Amino acid sequence: MTILNGSYREFKLSNGLVVALQNTPTQTIASKLRVNYGSSHEKEGEEGLAHFLEHCLVTSGSQKYDPVEADKIRGAFGYSNAFTSISRTDFVAEMLVEDFGKWMDYISDHAFRPRFDEVRVNGERERVLREISDAKSNPQYPASQEYNAIFYRGHPKGRFTLGKEEVVRNADLNKIREFHSKGFHPNNIDLILVGGLPVNAEEVIRDYFGVIQAGDNMKKEFPELKPLKERSIVRRPAPEMYNLDNPDESSAWLQISCVGPTKSHPDTYIARTMNHIYGGDTNSLLFQNVGLKKGLAYRASASYNGEYNCGELDIEANVPAKRIDEAVDAIFEEMERMKTQRVSDETLTRIKRLVRYNAAKSFESNDGHINIIEEKLDHGITPEDYIEGFNQVTPERVIEVANKYYPDRQKGNYLTFIRDPLMKATI
Repeated sequence: MTILNGSYREFKLSNGLVVALQNTPTQTIASKLRVNYGSSHEKEGEEGLAHFLEHCLVTSGSQKYDPVEADKIRGAFGYSNAFTSISRTDFVAEMLVEDFGKWMDYISDHAFRPRFDEVRVNGERERVLREISDAKSNPQYPASQEYNAIFYRGHPKGRFTLGKEEVVRNADLNKIREFHSKGFHPNNIDLILVGGLPVNAEEVIRDYFGVIQAGDNMKKEFPELKPLKERSIVRRPAPEMYNLDNPDESSAWLQISCVGPTKSHPDTYIARTMNHIYGGDTNSLLFQNVGLKKGLAYRASASYNGEYNCGELDIEANVPAKRIDEAVDAIFEEMERMKTQRVSDETLTRIKRLVRYNAAKSFESNDGHINIIEEKLDHGITPEDYIEGFNQVTPERVIEVANKYYPDRQKGNYLTFIRDPLMKATI
C-alpha cells in the first residue's frame, strides 16, 4: 500500500508550481488547485477579502471567457467548487477524462487572469454579505466567538474566515485586483490531479500553467498554540435549545477543551489513539459509561486536531440541562480512567486495524487519493508512515500521554463551555 509507485508523479515547473499526479483506473478525474493564500494573509482593513475574492474568481469570468461563457463551461463538469480557509483558497473539480483539457484551460485562466466583471462582482458582494449575515444570525455564533477568543487567544485558527461586512461592502475592483495580485502566483500553488489522466497530462499542464510568471511565495508558518494558563468555565444561556414539550428534559451543550500536541509532534499518534479510546466510537469510555450506563448523553465524543501548529483535544456532549454538573463529573471520571488504567492489547489491535481500513479505503476513490497526496505535500507523511505511527503506540505510552495532556479537574488548565437552555439571559 503506497502512493510512491509507478503511477505517482510529483514535479515542479520552472515557475515554481508544484504538480502531483496519480493515475487510477477510472473514467473520471478529480482536481484540486491549492493556493497558499487565505484569511490569515489579510491585513487590517482586508478582513473578508480572501473569501470575497474566491467568490469573484469563480463567477466573474476571465480574460478569455465572459461570465456567461464561463458559467456554461463550469456547468459541464461533474462538480466544481471553491473554499477559503485560514491558510488557503482551494478550487476543486471532478470531471470526465475527456474534459481534462477544458478544465486546465478554465481554471488556469480564472485563477491567474480573472476578468472581475463589475456586475458579477457586485452580485457576489451581496451574496457574501448574506453569507456573513447568515453565519452571525446563527444562535451559536456569539458563543463560538467567545470560545475562540478564550481558547485560541489570537491564534489564526480562531479567526472568522468570512470577514467583516464593511470590508466586503467597500471593496472596489482595484482593491480586489490588488489583493489577488499578492497571492496568486504559480510558486505559491499546488496542483493535484488524480484519475484516468491522459498520457499527455504533463504537457497540457505545462502549456496552461508553465507560461505564468512567478511571484511571492505566501505559504505561512503558523505560531504554536501555547497551553492555557488557567481553568475557565463559561456558562451561557441557549434559549433556542429549550424543550417546549418537556422543559425539564431540555438538553444543554457542553464542550471541554485543552491544548494537545501539534500534528508534527511525536505524541500525535498516541493522542489520536487515546482520544479514540476515550470517545471515538461505540466502544469508547464516553459512549459506554457516560451514555449507556449513566444515561447522561445520547451523543458524547472526543476529537483531536493538530493542524495549523495548533493542538486541540475536545470533548463534546449534549447532556440533560438539569444534570450538567453530574455529566461533567462523569466525563472527568472517565478521563481519570484513561490516566490510570492500562488499555488492553485487544483494544489497540482493533484501533490499528481500523487505521489500516481507513487507509485502504482512501485508495478506493480519487478524492481519497487527493487527501493522501495532501498529507505527503503538507507534512511529508505517506500511508506507510501513518500506519507505522499507530503501530508504535503502546498501552504504556497511552497512559503517559493521557497524563501529559488531559487536565486535572481542579488544578488543570482547560476550558469548559456550556450552553444552557434553562439559564435565563440577562440584558
